[in-house]
Amino acid sequence: MPIYTEKIKKNGKNVEKKVNSQKQYYIRTYVEDEFGNRKQITRHNKKWLGRDGYIKAMQEEVRLKNEMIIKEEKDKNITLKELKNKYLEYIKPRIDMDTLKAKETKLNHFCEIDNTKQVITFPNQRIKYITKDMYIEWQNQMKAKKYHHGKKNCDYSIDHLNRIHNEIVLMFNYAINEHLMNINPAIQTGKFGTLKEIKLSKKNKNYSIINYDEYLRLMQVTIDDKKYNTLFDLMFSCGPRAGEIRAFKIKDYSYEKKQLMVNFTMSKKNELKEPKTTSSKSIIDLDDILNEKINNLINNMKKESGYNDEWYIFNGKTPISSRAMNYNKDKYFKLAGIDKHLRLHDFRHSCATWLFSIGTPITVISKILRHQDISITMKTYTHLIEEDYRRELTRINNIKQDQK
Repeated sequence: MPIYTEKIKKNGKNVEKKVNSQKQYYIRTYVEDEFGNRKQITRHNKKWLGRDGYIKAMQEEVRLKNEMIIKEEKDKNITLKELKNKYLEYIKPRIDMDTLKAKETKLNHFCEIDNTKQVITFPNQRIKYITKDMYIEWQNQMKAKKYHHGKKNCDYSIDHLNRIHNEIVLMFNYAINEHLMNINPAIQTGKFGTLKEIKLSKKNKNYSIINYDEYLRLMQVTIDDKKYNTLFDLMFSCGPRAGEIRAFKIKDYSYEKKQLMVNFTMSKKNELKEPKTTSSKSIIDLDDILNEKINNLINNMKKESGYNDEWYIFNGKTPISSRAMNYNKDKYFKLAGIDKHLRLHDFRHSCATWLFSIGTPITVISKILRHQDISITMKTYTHLIEEDYRRELTRINNIKQDQK
């Protein structure tokens, strides 16, 4: 029985507690939900005395059980937006803040109101009522949605849409594991596009890049701005990530060895964190010109008050901001007559493309970019490898023709 008699100690023994010759009661209610989770509630009341007290305790037990069942049903019937927040809170301790923000941005395409009004989303829809048909309709509208890329309106690539889809799949899997849903509508529907479209999207993936001539023009217009001349040269010649550039400290540099050590990367909140992969935490070898440029930057900083090797190579006491890097990139691109919209990360792709164009082996490019595995380089730059393959076939053909 979940209704118990109150006990007191008398002569070292537990005996029933009586008030005016009436037994006093308390309840210990066990509530078990449909998934077998057992919860216990204990409640005492000085007025639960005698027969009437027993009945009141029983009524309270029934009320508590009903209240718990209603609350559990309400907790399970959360909205899509609430699920997104619960999921992000769950994965937050397992990833860094930049990755968390990237995941949130992907999920917002489905879980938040679309301000462009191009797509119908369901932030306030109860997740138990989200169906496969609703997900298919959302997919169709996302395929038709446009986004701004510089001055152009562009379509989302199938590859990008499927990265969003994969994150939604993970969120719904979390909901199923938490017994909030029974079926994953994203898995039911499947990925964006047909198998042919998915393959073509990966095959035809292109990157915005600057070529070697444009790089030379960029070097020319920044010749009086030593900081950005050096920064752009390093990004194009060696392909470090923007976060790594921001994290470089003077102590990470060796003039004698002509090397930069990648020890950290900088988050968007100006926090130092471990690089993207274990292979990223490595050495960048510098050519003679770059080595002299970096050394000159540091020598100029040595003249400033309070100088020490904890200062940042590209900004001194504090790390350079992404906003400053982007602003100056756009400014100097305009001066150099480069009419392209590039992200900072596209300097890395520009580096790889240039290295391919001068015949650098794929194994060397993979090492320069500090990829964890050569297969990553092969997968990322498939289009370049195919160009290289066609170029080599032509060379082989010409050699054979010359031999004739």
